[in-house]
Amino acid sequence: MASKTLVPVQDYLRMSFDGPDREYVDGEIRERHLGSKPHSKGQRRLSRFFDNLSDSHSLHPFPDLRVKISDRHYLVADIAVYFGNEPEENVPSDPAELVVEVVSEDDRQVEILEKLAEFHAWGVKHIWVVDPWTRKLFVYDNSGYHEVPSFDLPEFGAKISTAEIFR
Repeated sequence: MASKTLVPVQDYLRMSFDGPDREYVDGEIRERHLGSKPHSKGQRRLSRFFDNLSDSHSLHPFPDLRVKISDRHYLVADIAVYFGNEPEENVPSDPAELVVEVVSEDDRQVEILEKLAEFHAWGVKHIWVVDPWTRKLFVYDNSGYHEVPSFDLPEFGAKISTAEIFR
């Protein structure tokens, strides 16, 4: 059996990586799957949606943002959106109001669900999942993980549909 090399959190926070940022869980550095064109398109369309909303509302979208869930647990959100004030920390330790995960071609469903559950436990109010491979949208909330026809932000009277994301 192969043993894993554990890395101190201070070392992780000083590292830079070729390709996508890595996540850190209890001393282990976890690779994230490389985005592809479908992943990138979904992320770009939602980033534009949030950028347009931020012109008239107090919200702050951040693509590929590393966040601190706890002292030994850092995740990277495909898009993290903060409402109200922009976080002061470079690696925010307060939960975003909204997190978007875009499914990559090599993602495993069980790993996605674990990550969504972590965001939920951290206090993220809106958790959205874009699956460009099935062209479906999902939310993760108190009632679990379920498909939706659109993403809604009632706080801002905003909505984005499957057709708008996957055009």
